[in-house]
Amino acid sequence: MSKRKVVLPVIIMVVALVLTGLIVKSRQLPQPQEKPYLGPLVEVVEVTAASRRIVVTGTGTAQPRFEASIAPQVTGQVNKISPRMVAGGFFRQGEELFTIEAVDYQLALAMAQASLAQTELELARNENLAALARKEWQRLEFKENEEPSPLVVYAPQLKSALAQRDAALAAIKQAELNLQRTSITAPFNCYIRNEQVDVGQYLRAGVSVATVAGTDQMEIVVPVSLDQLAWLQVPRNEVSQQGSTAQVELQSGGKTFAWQGVITRALGEIDPRNRMANVVVTVADPFFRDSKDASLLSELLPGMFVEVHMQGEEISGVIAVPRGALHDNDSVWIVDAENRLHIRGVEIFRRERDEVLVRAGLETGEKVVLSNLPGAAEGMLLRPQLQESK
Repeated sequence: MSKRKVVLPVIIMVVALVLTGLIVKSRQLPQPQEKPYLGPLVEVVEVTAASRRIVVTGTGTAQPRFEASIAPQVTGQVNKISPRMVAGGFFRQGEELFTIEAVDYQLALAMAQASLAQTELELARNENLAALARKEWQRLEFKENEEPSPLVVYAPQLKSALAQRDAALAAIKQAELNLQRTSITAPFNCYIRNEQVDVGQYLRAGVSVATVAGTDQMEIVVPVSLDQLAWLQVPRNEVSQQGSTAQVELQSGGKTFAWQGVITRALGEIDPRNRMANVVVTVADPFFRDSKDASLLSELLPGMFVEVHMQGEEISGVIAVPRGALHDNDSVWIVDAENRLHIRGVEIFRRERDEVLVRAGLETGEKVVLSNLPGAAEGMLLRPQLQESK
């Protein structure tokens, strides 16, 4: 029994070793395979010839189209002022800003009306005297068609009475006008830029007490180089034409605020310092006065420094290529059907901020390399990946 216990494990070990050897001998080792080299991975874009509108970009500062100083036309003490008559207060055209005490001007109107009554009485008396004098002259036998002396028929007196009546009427109109001028109103839709007026203050005629700026239009003066100016429509005084449209943008807090505008005129001269022309872009309703959703930053406020994109003429048959794809000597990298790199020179039509417009050297459907590729060489094998649409 003890002999069997010793021999059996030995037999099992011998059998296991034999089986292991048989398995090892029968195993087929994998043959090494060499993977083909596909080249570096690059991002490409497929280009297409198309029509393209030229966009001229510039910057400028917003400023009101209209601005006026408010000065009373009559002298007196302020007895009423609008609660919105403060810096930043908005007014519609014709709304009352403040009033001057009107008692003195009401009395002046009453005196002018009384003077008119007296002159009308004097005129009526002289008209009656002139009529009686002419009748008396006609009763007397004088030569046929002989005219009486003007003094006989009260002609000078009648003329003087008429002049006095006209002067009295003019005095009434002046008094009425002065009375109306005791109420100072907004000359146009505006907001108050600054003011120095309060109730009880004595104002003199012609002395400015406030400045208002219009809210219907805002202007941005944009410097433009002469070669850029050739693409834009700028209205001239003698020619009726529509100016180029423009988009005015402000970047703030990670947001973009935009307003639509139009080129309305040029300043008419070239700046001698930078040899650039100044065009004026006008934005209508910059304060969104009739909008309930308007906020402070949604309004185009005076003093904002903004970017202006002016829409120029449209050109056809050009290919837009990202600026990053343009290399030395105005060349681009092309990937052919066999994924080989080709360096090709192109003819640049126009350079924009993010793109270049190619007139010749590229065809529709060709793939342009966008990635930076150190050591790029003609015929180099690449692994292109088409850029994902944004």
